Formats: sequence, structure tokens, C-alpha cells
Amino acid sequence: MSRERKAIGQVTAADSEKGVTVHLGRELRVEQLRLGQFVVVENPEAQFFGTVSGLRLGANDAGVTSDPPASGSRLVREALARGTTFAECTIHLDLEVTTGERQPARTIPSHFSSVALADETDVQVVFGDEQKEGFFAVGTPCDASRKETGQPVCIDLRKFVERSNGIFGRSGTGKSMLARLLLCGVIDRGQAVNLIFDMHNEYATYRETEAGLKVKGLRDIFGAKKIKVYTLDAESSRRSGRSNDGVVLIPYSSLTLGDLEALEEEMRLSGQAVTTGTLLQRKWGRDWIGRLVADDRDAKEISEETGANSGSIDALRRSLQKLERFDFMVQGSKDDSGIKRMIDELKQGNNVILEFGRHESTLAYMLVSTLVTRQIHEAWVDQSERYERSQSKVDKPQQLVITIEEAHKFLNNKDTIFGTIAREMRKYAVTLLIIDQRPSSIDPDVMSQLGTRVTALLSDAHDIEAVFTGVYGGRHLKDTLATLDTRQEALVFGHAVPMAVAIHTRSFDDKFTNGLNTRLGSGRDPRTVGSNGNGNGSHEAEEDLFG
Repeated sequence: MSRERKAIGQVTAADSEKGVTVHLGRELRVEQLRLGQFVVVENPEAQFFGTVSGLRLGANDAGVTSDPPASGSRLVREALARGTTFAECTIHLDLEVTTGERQPARTIPSHFSSVALADETDVQVVFGDEQKEGFFAVGTPCDASRKETGQPVCIDLRKFVERSNGIFGRSGTGKSMLARLLLCGVIDRGQAVNLIFDMHNEYATYRETEAGLKVKGLRDIFGAKKIKVYTLDAESSRRSGRSNDGVVLIPYSSLTLGDLEALEEEMRLSGQAVTTGTLLQRKWGRDWIGRLVADDRDAKEISEETGANSGSIDALRRSLQKLERFDFMVQGSKDDSGIKRMIDELKQGNNVILEFGRHESTLAYMLVSTLVTRQIHEAWVDQSERYERSQSKVDKPQQLVITIEEAHKFLNNKDTIFGTIAREMRKYAVTLLIIDQRPSSIDPDVMSQLGTRVTALLSDAHDIEAVFTGVYGGRHLKDTLATLDTRQEALVFGHAVPMAVAIHTRSFDDKFTNGLNTRLGSGRDPRTVGSNGNGNGSHEAEEDLFG
């Protein structure tokens, strides 16, 4: 070895599909290795980086395993271990480095190549340095010797924001904290502006975790100049003492038939709802939903006026009247200026959090998120086309990341506005950050378009299968995923990292957030490419806040 790494053994066999077999050294106990551990294979021709994907015991004499020594015979066991029994591991190769050039592993190492545990320099070589522009530390390699201490694993934020990404994990594994961590990186390094649909009012200001610990919100960290907070519930904001920059009201006239189609399941709309709505819109114009909700005439009378079936009118009206319980839905001449102001804030480079106040129902979340995202889609497509014509920097659209939770509700159909963004909006500088515990309910075409996936522990077999949709080498990654702890550990793989890696995630504590605060004065505007890139590099856990 060129450096004093901890050697673990030598290559004795290799298969480009099944992986590399390593005969472990006699001085190494197999219990010291873990699935997913980061290793280096080195020979004169190339250096390979990979992870441990399997462990097994073997024996040169089958009689030893068929008639093992007594459990108390330590001397016999040690004697057999020196010459008769052995241990092996399998390595999944991810990268190879030849003549200083790093690329995906397309060959295999030769017999007896040396294998060692990766050291801190290797982690930095592969995953980058937080001191460099665009890189952000998300944790440290996930083995017992490195938790919160070793060289940090970084993601390339420039690659991260240019594609849609997913954060997955079962309930209680810290998905929201992972999202908050990544959003801090994106905001701090100025890689994109962010729109966060905050269903549970937890991203802007201090919140208390399940463990009873208080965690800073994005507005607490970055201040009111960078983080704008809008709300659907002004009364709730007043009662809780939370400040906001505007109230969002939604006139019925701003809803479209497409919005209703996206809400078909939540509103329990009949199969004739769109046909009926089309007829009413043709007769009454853009404000047909508001008119139908407020119209107390008999359905037969409305049917005679519009030509729609009276039974379908009754069914549609009952479904639409569910919207009346939302005080952000308004009739008459009031417009959606709150949404327009939010879009203007985003265009100006400000990050926006939309709080839902008391309106924490899935229907309210889907209704508002769908409508706002549709308008953003229209605005960004228009600006992108304008920029394409003018090639003026003034017209270039902001790189925008939209964060949504309960994502499977929006993405179970690739034809929704969110499915369109996941598939097509990269060219218009809009991507998604989706947070979900049921990836199996997300359309496979959408899953396959996700650039980077950060996956905490999952238990359902269908969810595990779904999260690896379209991923090469998914089988060995499933085994690594199964070994993760329930808190503060995740598997990161995809576009923003050069290889898959299991990490102990960075703690979202005061040391981390104060480190971000020290850089705010020199951070670049998100309208420019890159960032100041001054990393904190601190990974000492003061408290586990990933409950």
C-alpha cells in the first residue's frame, strides 16, 4: 500500500457481476467489518474504491465444520483458525482511478491485489472537500470507528439541485431533519432558491422534537432577508407569535379542471366530475367553481341552464363544498396576489416557506401545493423561453427547488404537475426535493428520474424495491440499507455523489447552525453559480436531534 491504511486481505477471485472476493488476513477478526464499509483495492495498474457487500466463513477441511470443536475449546479454535478455517468478504466495486482519472469501475483487480479500509484521505479524494466550492458535508462514513469523527462525506450541491431528489425512510427515522440539513446546505452555499410547502409549520422557526429538544428553523438561522414566510392562516400565526411576510388567499376562480383531476381521490370526485365541470365552465366561465359552491338552487334548475346532468351536478357540488371549510378559499374579486408575491420573491432570489397553520389536512396540502406549483411551472417556462430568445443574464431563471412532503400523494401519477416537473423541468431550472415514507406508491417513471436519493431505514419490501428503481447494483445496496440504525443513519447514492455510501448523518445542533451563521455575510447570491464554499467541518454530536 502506498499509505499506511489498515490492510484487511487480498483479492482471490473477482467477477464483474458478482463482485470481488477478498481473503481476510489472519490477524483480522471478521466481526471488525460491516456491510457497506468503504474499502480500497490497490495494485500497480489501478486503484479501486468500493464497499463491503457480503461476509462469509469457510474451511479448507469440510470435516471441521461437520464436527466443530467444543465451544469451550479456545486453544483448538485458535489453532484451526491459523490453518484450517478462514473468512472472506465480497466487495462491490464502484470507482477506479487510473493515471489520476476517476471513473466508474469497468474492470476488475488482478489476483492478490491488496485490500484495505479506506482512510480519511480516501474519503476526501472520492467525496470532495467541504472547503471547496459547491461541496457540503452531510455526515461521516457509517462504521463504528468513524461516527461523528472522521473525514466528512460531501455531496456536490451543484449536481444535487440540477435534478429532482428524494429523501425516504419509515416514520421516525428523521426524514424532516435530513431535509432541513440539505436545505441549509443549498441556502448557505447559494446553489438555488427554495420553495418549501410546510404542512406542519416546522421549517421556519424553532420546533420541538419528539425527544423534547428545540431545533432552530431556517428563518432563525438565515434571517428574514433570506427566508420569507407566507401563511394560509394569519390567525394561527398571530396566536403562536410567528411573524410572516404575507397571507395567501386563493380565489375559487384560480382553480382549473386540471387541479381538480389531481385531487380526484382526496375529494372523492365521481368519474363524471371533469365532464360536468367542463360544461359548467363553458357556460359560467372561469369562476364556475365558486358559483357552483355558492349556488343553492336545485340541481335540475342548474342542469337546465348548463346542460350538465343533474345527478352529476349534485355529486360535484357536494365534493366542492368541502373546500368551504378552508378560510383561505375566497369568493368574488379577491385575487391570488399572495401567490404572485411568493413567485416574485423566488424570482428575486429569496427562499420562501409556505406555512399551512391549522390547515394540516392532506386535501388542503395537495390543493394549495398543486395550484401554486402549476403557476410556478407556467412562470418558469415563460421566463426560460424568454431567456432562450434574449440570452440576457437578466432573463435567466433562478434555479428553484420545490420541497414537498407526503410526496406519494402527488406522484402516484406521472401526469400530475409534480410528475411533469420531475420528468421535464430540469431544462427550465425547476426540480423537486420529495420527502416520503412510501416510495412504492410513487410512479416508477418518476422514481427513475430522481438524481440523488437519501434513504434512511425502510421496512416494507415494496418500498425498498421502489427506492432502488433504475439503480445499478441495487441488490447489494438493499443489504446495506437493512443494516442502518433507526436514527441518524442513511444511505446516499445517485447523481450528487460519485458512489453509494452509508453515512452517520451530521447532527443538526447549535455547532452546525452557528457555523452556518458565521458564513452568511460572505455567501453569494443564488443567482450566481457556486458559493463561498467555506466549510464548517464540525461533526461533533452534542445531541441526537433526528427523532
